[in-house]
Amino acid sequence: MGHPESRRFVPIREAVCAVLVSAPELGEVKSVVRDREAFARLPATRYPALGVFFADTVGEERARWAGNRRDHAYQMEVHVAVRSLESAQVCEDLLFAYVEAVEDALRAAPTLGGMVRSLSTSLVQRVQAKVEQYWHSEAVLLVIAEQRTP
Repeated sequence: MGHPESRRFVPIREAVCAVLVSAPELGEVKSVVRDREAFARLPATRYPALGVFFADTVGEERARWAGNRRDHAYQMEVHVAVRSLESAQVCEDLLFAYVEAVEDALRAAPTLGGMVRSLSTSLVQRVQAKVEQYWHSEAVLLVIAEQRTP
């Protein structure tokens, strides 16, 4: 007997990845990674990069007051990372351009092709550091996909 397959969590994450990969404004992104450790070890040549991971509080199920239906909220983090040799300001400006492009791409697919009822994003964290000769900026967007199941 084989292992069970995810019918909700993984397909929703993969749909988010597909939206980001196909967005024209994100065409310069060199990596879309689903593994946190691999994302942390990306070489400088793989930036700008996106990481799509399940949040620590991955999901929540709420019973509907009428009937046996359930509302589910799936939480993912989209990490946006950029590097620049020029300056901290250039790096931050580039970061926010990519953050806006991610938000726009997800806003253009509010139901992920009918897979979810709604999708929302919010910027929850931003960090910047000088690493050797370049600046590294990273932002984390919390993406919440809501779905109603029988």
